[in-house]
Amino acid sequence: MDSDKQKQILGYFIEEASDHINTIESSLVNLQDTLADPEMMNELFRAAHSIKGGAAMLGITDMQHVAHNLEDSFKVLKDHPETEVDQDFQSLLLTALDTLKELLQQLQNPSEANDQVAQETLANSEPLFAQLKTRISNLVPAVPVINKSAEELRATTMVFRSDVPARLRDMLQLFKQPDRPTSRQQLQIICDQLQLMGEQFDLVTWCDLIQLVKLAIANPNHTYRTLAPIIIKDLKQAQESVLSQQEIKISAQLKALIPQPETGTMDRDDEISLIFGKFIPDTSWQKFGDRLQWRVKANWINNDQINFSTSAPVGHLPAPIWLAGWNNPNDQEGEELKEQLQKFITRLDQSPS
Repeated sequence: MDSDKQKQILGYFIEEASDHINTIESSLVNLQDTLADPEMMNELFRAAHSIKGGAAMLGITDMQHVAHNLEDSFKVLKDHPETEVDQDFQSLLLTALDTLKELLQQLQNPSEANDQVAQETLANSEPLFAQLKTRISNLVPAVPVINKSAEELRATTMVFRSDVPARLRDMLQLFKQPDRPTSRQQLQIICDQLQLMGEQFDLVTWCDLIQLVKLAIANPNHTYRTLAPIIIKDLKQAQESVLSQQEIKISAQLKALIPQPETGTMDRDDEISLIFGKFIPDTSWQKFGDRLQWRVKANWINNDQINFSTSAPVGHLPAPIWLAGWNNPNDQEGEELKEQLQKFITRLDQSPS
């Protein structure tokens, strides 16, 4: 994958990690209130888990390690909402979060981003996390390790013997269809369904695997002929591992489908490709840009070269600020616009040139 695309992927991670860090910080500032609200605790745990998973996929091991430590702490608190926390413990967690912020800052600044600096930051944090683990063990009473209940095992077995194979069959049928934006979107929907099945039973590695599959499918450089055998094989093997209560292993072939970004920050010049390319993973959006002359000699022009207007007649495309809102997964208007444009491009594909 070319350098510009790698920088875009890294930029997406930096942006999302920043949002997750803000979520963690706001939850920790009022930690006792957060503990009393199961949904807020789930959000706190998911934020740390998402950073850990994203960092692991991109090979950013220092951030993965710190986020994993935080995730472990939040998991204990999530399982023991009755825990009474004091100001010192809250300060420890916020200081640990500062380590994650520092690593993210290094990632955003190429002059600061090198392995030696990151390793020093990581080494300096180890005593802090050791202290944090000690405090957690003192706050939370020791709980014996309990295997999954027979009822939960039966539920897991039922889902992974019936629902998961059904989704894999649907996925295989889509891989046999022509490679279009609509089929790639449907594949992503199936991945979301498989992700929910894993979250239902706290299968963290299964969820990490699904995230890798989603990244591979989103890359238009990989054809269905390349993706299908690797993805289906990994998912089937993972399904068997869940049923046999064995560790899920992710193949090197699947990992090889995930681009490794170069260290450094993304050039946020608001190119059209930054907006469209993330959501419509196919050559269709490039053809769309060619027709509008937003793409000249295979290169996207910048927004400052386009005359946008928020008061344009009905049927015209919106101002760039609306399009940029698609990057926010909680923006319902952005989701609606994305869906409308995907339908429009599908029709454009089917019309004469």
